[in-house]
Amino acid sequence: MPIAQFSGLASGIDSGALIDAIIEARELRNQIRRDEIEFLESENESLEELNTKLLDLDDLISKFRTANGNGVAKKSSSTDPAVATASVGSNAYNATYSLDVSSIADGATGSFNNSYASETAVVSAGSGDVTLTIGTGGDQVTVSATVTAGVTNLTQLANALNADPDAAGRVVASVVNVGTSGSPDYRLLVTTLESGLDMGTLAMSADAGLTELQTTTIDQASDAVFTISGITGSITRSSNTVEDVISGVTFNLTDTGSTDIAISNDPDKTADEISQIVEAFNDIVSFVAENDTIERVEDDSDATNVFGSLAKTRLDNDFLAAFRTNLLSASSSGTSITSMSQLGLSTNRDGTITFDADDFKEAVDEDPEGVTGVLNNFADSVSGVSGTIFQYTRFSGFIDVAQESNNDQIENLSDAIANLERQTDKQRRTLELRFANLEKITGDLQSQQQALSGILAGLG
Repeated sequence: MPIAQFSGLASGIDSGALIDAIIEARELRNQIRRDEIEFLESENESLEELNTKLLDLDDLISKFRTANGNGVAKKSSSTDPAVATASVGSNAYNATYSLDVSSIADGATGSFNNSYASETAVVSAGSGDVTLTIGTGGDQVTVSATVTAGVTNLTQLANALNADPDAAGRVVASVVNVGTSGSPDYRLLVTTLESGLDMGTLAMSADAGLTELQTTTIDQASDAVFTISGITGSITRSSNTVEDVISGVTFNLTDTGSTDIAISNDPDKTADEISQIVEAFNDIVSFVAENDTIERVEDDSDATNVFGSLAKTRLDNDFLAAFRTNLLSASSSGTSITSMSQLGLSTNRDGTITFDADDFKEAVDEDPEGVTGVLNNFADSVSGVSGTIFQYTRFSGFIDVAQESNNDQIENLSDAIANLERQTDKQRRTLELRFANLEKITGDLQSQQQALSGILAGLG
């Protein structure tokens, strides 16, 4: 049975407590390193969140870049939305367009005239191929399926036509009941999926052996045909969405008839977009203020500084300063509106931005081209691959480099912690052996002393 051992029995030295004190002093260095690792990880997390906020801000600003053709938003109105409407970009010119739509683009639908009592009725007593021809010229495709005499039913024929690889995206066959539940009249209906004559026309045929499928009814595809006042002749398109006639304007045709479509400035929409930018920037300012702090904590005679996660980096403040510089320096060659300060934007003492939508709308009414120029100039300096935000968020940008530097420090600190722990374990074992040896020597000396004392006492 093992015998319990107590340190210091011979020497009177509490070697266990002494060893613990020595080791604890060494461990203090590792605790400092662990605290530094925790801070660096916290800084990296905050930098990542800052990076996300910058990307969100960039998305809001990017639409105003010159390359994206945006500035003051535009809006459209139609005197008869049932005939046509329009969607517009900020590069569209303010004008009114009179449209007369004589035809809208549509696909074709067709069916074989033979009637069937059910979806599973046999198609024909004969055999042969059913062929669908879709489109014309280079856009033409052919879809076919084979009917077996007395075997292939109506649903199987529809499925076989749809299974043809050339049918994908161009045509679909289905079985429909044009009668009633009491007196069914099932037909094979074929519908082309593209509109216009080039892609949507339909021809249906069947081999002579399929006597039940020799006649068809087809409602043929059509192009959109319309006129615009001031433009000579009719305009023909295969789609009802027409975006290549008037720059910045996409016409959406829905029915035949006449309508006037007016394009004008939309200061309300633009003001909302600017408000979103201001809100996103102010959110970044608040985020930085919350995390870029140094708090002095006093405890009796001790005082320590507690650093916020962004307190030891200047990246956050450098970005805010650069953004404000971009904001204040944005300009244009407008007739009366030439700077951002004229757009209802102002900076506050806490670093946030205030936006007055009414002032902005007045500026748009006064000089819309000048407002667009200022917004373009600002967006070009902040957004895009040459903009301020990209310098922070790109690969090997300022934030990425800072995070990698922190990761390198974390790795070095972790290695130092591991090395010190190994050294500490070794030192503990060495000290325990030395103190154990001391106890043995002390015990031996005490035994010798007691023996000598006994001998001397006997001589007396």
